[in-house]
Amino acid sequence: MKTNAEELAQGMASAEGRAQAETLGVLEAAVRGFGRMRKRWIVLGGAATFVLMGPGALLAWFVVDSVVKLPAWPLLLSFVAVILLGMYGLVRHVIPPVLRRISVEREALAIEKLHGHLDNRIIGAIQLGRETAAVQAAQGRLGYSAELVGNLLADTAGQVRKLNLRGLLDLRKVRMRMVGAGLIAVAIIVSCVMFPEAIRQRYVRLQDAYAAVLDSLFPVEMQVGPGDVTMVRGKAVTLTATLKGARRSGIRLIRTEGETNKRVTEELTLAGGQVAQEMVAADSFTYQFEYGGRKSAAYKVQVGDLPDVNAINYELAFPAYTGQAPRTLSGRVPRLSALRGTGVLVSFAATTDLHPEQCYVQWQDGSKQAIATTGRFGHFSFTVAHPERGRIFVTGAYGRGFEMPEPISFEMAMQEDEAPVVSIPLKYRKFTMLEAEASGFVVPWVAEDDFGVSEVNLEYKIDTVDELLGRAPRQSTVPRGVEPAQERIRGVFTGVFKTLTPPLQPGDRITITVTAKDNNTENGPSVGRSLPLEIVVVRPDLAKFIEDEFGFGGPGAQAGLAKLKRNTDLLIEAEKTVLTEATAKAEKAKLSSRVGHESTPAGMEDQVGSYLQLLSGQK
Repeated sequence: MKTNAEELAQGMASAEGRAQAETLGVLEAAVRGFGRMRKRWIVLGGAATFVLMGPGALLAWFVVDSVVKLPAWPLLLSFVAVILLGMYGLVRHVIPPVLRRISVEREALAIEKLHGHLDNRIIGAIQLGRETAAVQAAQGRLGYSAELVGNLLADTAGQVRKLNLRGLLDLRKVRMRMVGAGLIAVAIIVSCVMFPEAIRQRYVRLQDAYAAVLDSLFPVEMQVGPGDVTMVRGKAVTLTATLKGARRSGIRLIRTEGETNKRVTEELTLAGGQVAQEMVAADSFTYQFEYGGRKSAAYKVQVGDLPDVNAINYELAFPAYTGQAPRTLSGRVPRLSALRGTGVLVSFAATTDLHPEQCYVQWQDGSKQAIATTGRFGHFSFTVAHPERGRIFVTGAYGRGFEMPEPISFEMAMQEDEAPVVSIPLKYRKFTMLEAEASGFVVPWVAEDDFGVSEVNLEYKIDTVDELLGRAPRQSTVPRGVEPAQERIRGVFTGVFKTLTPPLQPGDRITITVTAKDNNTENGPSVGRSLPLEIVVVRPDLAKFIEDEFGFGGPGAQAGLAKLKRNTDLLIEAEKTVLTEATAKAEKAKLSSRVGHESTPAGMEDQVGSYLQLLSGQK
């Protein structure tokens, strides 16, 4: 632990250190204040020097040219020299002092140099004081020579306070430059107020001198517009010429009429090196500008009319399978109608020649199709694949700007080839037949189509009236081609079921349908289908029963029968019941054609069981 003597010594050292730090701060503040004052006068002197070098030289240039009227080269070169001199004064005398930072060491040396008798006392005191403060901050105590440094700081700070630091600076040259700069500023302000016309003349002369120098180094470049152009008859066209560095105020426009070769010359006035002449384009002509004996290239203005369609034809080439001759429609037909696959050729004639690349058809989906053109004639073709709308855009031979005001619109309605109509000319659609009758059944048919029937097919399906018979369904197709295709044809199918394996059996149900295909080779044949024909094969002893049960005739002997629920195994005898109810009068009722959904009347169980045994082939 520290003793009381050590703590006392440390406290005294701290107090002495704080006193030295305060004295060092006072000394540095005095030196820094001198630095700020010196920088201010340096900046003022630099600004005054810049005014003398820049605006002063410009004022002298202005006066000399007003009196002597300098030629172009000296006038321009002297002006450039004045500008460069002003930029040098700005970079050399204004920017560095403004950006200069104040350094205590550098200002202390400046004070000692200007005073002449301080012999590095100020810089030495500042440096020793900073070192002492650094030692105290690092070790917490003052060194052995701290008292000497404190006395040096106090003595030096007292001498600096007594010095007239401002009196050390020689400001006579700075004040003289500032006076000169002020006179120049006043002269410039007076000239701007009293002689604005003279200033404007200097500006104009400087522009002329600049243009003359460029003209002597580089020939005057003449830009002519709009060059080679195409115009719609009756619209205005503006002919322009731009001359960079032109010193003359006049220019000539020379026009040569296209048909008569008549030459017309007009004198025009340049404004700012430019000229514009507007005129109405009635006929084609060539033009060129002449300036200072030099002519521009000759350009041509071509005048034309907007195109219009004065004749248009639509040629419809129907598909080959239809056998129809091509058809031609003339005029602006807003709506066309044709079969799918029909080829359409559209040709038209315009009032002017057409552009080979800018005539096209725009379809409903936004796609574009080019139009082939030859002179004033154009044509395009397409195939009818779906309903479509098109707009014909026609452009004259001169291209953009010569579009027909209103495009030609048309609509293409597509007709579908209807399927053939086929029928079986029989009075009834349902029959019950014996095996022999069904095997030799003849199916007549009649088919017709607007463009021709190419094929007739008989489709049949054989299943059973009851799934308990356990027979797998069979189906097949009997084709018959028609060559050549005919619009209306009739025929019969015979012996279709004679060669079946296995042959027809009682309980079979035959569903017959006749289909017909047309001769459409464009997008595939269409198929027409007749109403189905149904035949149920029965045994002789059950024909009347089947007719009544499946709805092929009216109510018969089995009317009113109710079907009992029974086991699906045909080998088990059906359950028998005994009628114990009183005799009731039977009422006629029509049975449904579907046996599975009808109930069996009481007392008829034996008959129904016998029928199912017969169907299954049991003895």
